Amino acid sequence: MSTIANNVAYVPQWKQLCIAALAELNPAKVPERIAVARSAVLDQIEDDLSKSSSKEQSTLRNALEALDVLRKIVQRKVAQSETLQREIGEDRKTGTC
Repeated sequence: MSTIANNVAYVPQWKQLCIAALAELNPAKVPERIAVARSAVLDQIEDDLSKSSSKEQSTLRNALEALDVLRKIVQRKVAQSETLQREIGEDRKTGTC
C-alpha cells in the first residue's frame, strides 16, 4: 500500500520546476525560474526520447509551451514597466507630473 502512495506522491523534478516558475510571485525571479524549468524539461525530453510514451512527450511539449507563454508575458510586463518608468521620468523633467 505504501508503494502506491509513494507513486501517487511522486512528481518529476521537471514538473516541480515548471510549477515553481508558474507560481513565482517575485517578478525578478521569474525569468531564472523559467530558464531552469525549461532546461529541465529539455533534459527530460532528451533523456526519454526513445523510451517515453507519447503521452509523456505531449506533456513535456505542453510544459515547454506554457513556459514560453509565461516568458512572453514577463517580457511584455517588463517592457510596459520600463515604458511607464521612462514616461514618469519625462513628466518629472517637464514638470507635468
